[in-house]
This record gives sequence, C-alpha cells and structure tokens, in this order.
Amino acid sequence: MGGRKGLREVALRRNLQFPDERIDALLEEQGLYWNDDKEIVDTFVLKTIKRFTEKSTAKQELLPEFKDAEDRDFAIRLLRRSILNDAEYRGLIEQNTKNWEFDRLAFMDVVIMQIAIAEILSFPQIPLSVSINEYVEIAKTYSTPKSYGYVNGILDAVAQGLKKAGKLMKE
Repeated sequence: MGGRKGLREVALRRNLQFPDERIDALLEEQGLYWNDDKEIVDTFVLKTIKRFTEKSTAKQELLPEFKDAEDRDFAIRLLRRSILNDAEYRGLIEQNTKNWEFDRLAFMDVVIMQIAIAEILSFPQIPLSVSINEYVEIAKTYSTPKSYGYVNGILDAVAQGLKKAGKLMKE
C-alpha cells in the first residue's frame, strides 16, 4: 500500500472504523447484532471503494450481493425452506428437547436449528456433519455461551430421528 492510494485507503478505514456515534446508536436501536452488521457493511464499502479508479463514473458497478448464481439460489432456497416448513422444523426440535421446555429455548437457538434442519433436508449434496458443524459454529458466535453444545445435541438427535424415519438419506 503506497502513495496517494495507500493514504486514501488509510483515511477510509479510519472513517469507517470510527464513524459518527449517532450512526452506532441508530444501528444499536435497530438490532442486537448491529456491530456484526456494521463490520460486514464496512468491509463491503471499503471493497467497493477500492474498485473505483480515476476513470470511474457514477455508473460504477457495486460489489455483487452473492458470489455467483449458485450462491444466490442456495440462499433463497434455504430461506424459503426455513420459512415454509417453520411448524414442521419447530416440531422436530421440540420432539428432541429432553428435560427442557421448548418455550424456554433461546429464540436464536431455535432459528439456528430451523435453518440447519432446512439445509440438512434440502441439500443432500452437503454432508450431514458439515451442516451440523456449520450451525454449531454459528451458535457459538450468535447465541449464548453454552448454546453450541445444546444445538449440536438437538441437531444430532433430529438427524438420527430423520434417518430412522427414512426421511434423511445421507451420512
């Protein structure tokens, strides 16, 4: 990183990392995980700005939302399956909660498990262990400190039940 472009990038980083406190307050009001969203947005803004050159115009293309069409299709299909099968997936989770009332589960844990079940059932090409591990990692980041163990146990129990019922045909 050298020259004028390097100095410009340092200035951009400084401005993105230390914005007006009112922006932080607004984001905090909008959602619990605002600081994660802010970091992602900062990264995308910086990557977009780096693509600009002196010849760029107002029609400069922004970064794409998705890596490719397959990535976009995966996200849409996963979201749809999660929403359309909400009651079924909640039922599977509830059936596999031992010594715990479903209503007492952390809402974030339930959402994570519902999306995981959607992936497990909708994407046979993704190995079961990969799906479970991915959502356990998500629980480590976005839920309570002990949630990941619980999420892992419930997802494993749900998967075993689906296998026994003949609804899951992957290892």
